[in-house]
Parts: sequence; structure tokens; C-alpha cells
Amino acid sequence: MYSSIRAAVVGSINMDIILGMERVPDVGENVLGTTYGYSCGGKGANQATALAKLGAATKIIGKVANDANGQKLINNLAANAIDFSGVSTAGTQTGMAAIILDGDGRNRIVVYEGANAEIDPKEAAEFITDDLGLLLVQFETAEEVVTECVNRAIAKGITTVIDCGPAKQFSLEKMQGATIISPNESETVALTGVSPDSDEAILEASKILKERSKAKYIVLKLGARGCSIWDGNELRIMPTYPGKVVDTTAAGDCFTAAMALEYKRSGDIYAACDMGNKAGTIAVGRMGAAASMPSADELKIF
Repeated sequence: MYSSIRAAVVGSINMDIILGMERVPDVGENVLGTTYGYSCGGKGANQATALAKLGAATKIIGKVANDANGQKLINNLAANAIDFSGVSTAGTQTGMAAIILDGDGRNRIVVYEGANAEIDPKEAAEFITDDLGLLLVQFETAEEVVTECVNRAIAKGITTVIDCGPAKQFSLEKMQGATIISPNESETVALTGVSPDSDEAILEASKILKERSKAKYIVLKLGARGCSIWDGNELRIMPTYPGKVVDTTAAGDCFTAAMALEYKRSGDIYAACDMGNKAGTIAVGRMGAAASMPSADELKIF
């Protein structure tokens, strides 16, 4: 479906430890856990895996350390047919995320940046080459890395999608004219000061983001409510699909990757967001981050 698209992701590569429990403990309280395990993650690696599983020729630009976790993560990229020639192994420590998962599938995540914070902006941007049709970035690397790579892609006419996670203040004004900017609810609050809890607030936040970034489309990820699209003229809310929730980790990454590919293929932002909703629904029904990403065949069946 997307085999003609050459895509790149600039972003984090982490080892995740997932801690399952019925409920999160209060301060000073001990609770018994239900499960624990390790999973390959990082928003960059998650999105690269999603792109590759959906058929795009994908490369990732990032950094790990020459340690056991770094090697496992590199092996996982290779197993998913992702070009990791842009991944340096010279970091001091591979990044890690500790994911607390409650009985309702809701997560709380603590990210240790490690090597992800050591990416050189100029070196990363050198991997943004003319043969690319699509670039995805997130905010789990330094602001300078994101802006350098995004601006290089925009100058080359590459379709550029910015996932605004995790939630933080960010100088969007340094990146003018991206194709799509897509924060979730907490990220929208961090960037605009507006909580998107009503149609009026969604529109207000979307207008702020568009004014700051001059992006073509503002797509807010609204969790169980689906997503919203603002093109500067019309606001549309697109509901998501019903499904069992097992683990919401990386659902946003899955949404963003599927949305980006479908937009690149069709040029239709509404079809793109519908595809993102489908992919996200599949992802939340599975445990893990990169492991939860659907294939193109699964999306077709859905």
C-alpha cells in the first residue's frame, strides 16, 4: 500500500520496561504488580517500526550506546527491515522508559533520555536526503535536532510531520511551514495553554498552533474522542473506532505514522486521519510499544 514511499524518522530509541499493576500506588504505599517485561520503544523507533510494517522504505536517525540494550534495539530495527545507518552507537548510555500500566490499560511513563540527548543536530540533518518523500520527528530529542532536521526537510520540499510528544514547551516559531503538526491533549496544553476539552477549545488551540508554526494542517490527537483537523478554514472532529484497550503506549505514534503515510499517498488529510484512527485502535488492543504496530494487511482487514 505504501511501498513507493521513502520515509525517515528522527527520534528517540529506548528500551522500555513495562510494569503492570491493577492500580498505581499512592505515596508511601506498596502494591503488588501483575506483570513486568521489556519491550523495544522510543517514539522515534515506534514510528519507524510502524512505517516499515505498513510497507514504507524507512530509515531512522538517532543514537544509542554500545551496550546490551543498544544492541537489542539495533537488532530489533534490523528485524523490522529499518535502515539504521543513521543511528550512532557512540552514546554514553542507551535511553530507557519506565512504563507503569494500570488495570484499565492507562499508562504513566518516565523517560530517561540517555544517548537520545546526545544527537548532533548537524550530523542528523545530513541524513535528510533528496530521495526522501516523508519525514517524521518528535520531541524526545533536543530542540536543536528537531528544528535543524525539520527545516532541512521543508527546504527540500519533503512532506514533514511533527509529533509534539512528549509534552513540553517548544519554539514552534523556529520551524515554519511543516505539513502537519500533531500534539495530543497534554501536549496541546503545554504548547498553547488551552485544554482541548470542547469544540471551542479545540478550535482555539488549533488556531494558536497554526499561527505559531504556519503548518498546513493542525491535527490534535484526542484519545478516546478520536482526532480533530484544522486547515485554517474548517474544523472537523473525526471519532475513533471502538475496540478493547489493553495498552495505550505508543498508540499516538501508530496514529501519526499511519496518518503520515496515507496523507503522503493520497493527499487527503481526512482519509489520512481516518487511517490513523484505525491504526491507533489496533495498537491499543496489544501490549507493548513497537510490537503493537499493525501491518498493512491488518489495516486492510480492519
